[in-house]
Amino acid sequence: MDIPAPLVAECGLTDPAGGLAVARRFARVTLTAWACATVVDDALLIVTELATNALRHGTGRPVLRLSVGAGHVRIEVFDDDPAPPVRRPPGADGGWGLVLVERLSLDWGTARHGLGKVVWCALSAPSAELAG
Repeated sequence: MDIPAPLVAECGLTDPAGGLAVARRFARVTLTAWACATVVDDALLIVTELATNALRHGTGRPVLRLSVGAGHVRIEVFDDDPAPPVRRPPGADGGWGLVLVERLSLDWGTARHGLGKVVWCALSAPSAELAG
C-alpha cells in the first residue's frame, strides 16, 4: 500500500500592509488546491493572526508553512525571536488573536525552532485525505 507524503507549501512574509494579503491569498489558493476548501475561512483568520504577530513582535523574515495529511491541515509561522507569544487579556485594544486561534483549531502551540520559534495549529479537514 502506498502511503502518500504530506503536502507542504511555504510563503515568506513581508511587510504587514501587503504581506498579509499575500499570505491570505497563498493560503486560500493552496488549501483549495489541496481539496481543503472546508477550512479556508478558519485558516484565513488564523493565518492573519499568526502572521500579524510574527511581523509585529517577531524578528527576522517570518515564514508561513501549510501542510496537510491524515485528515488535518497544519498552519505554522516561523520567526527568529525565541520568545513565545504572550497571551493578553482580550479587550478593546486587542488580545483576541491567540484566543481565536485556540477556539478555531483542534490544537495549537509553540516550539523552539533554530534560533527562533514556530507557532502552529491544526485544523480538522476530512477532505484532506483526498489531497495526498
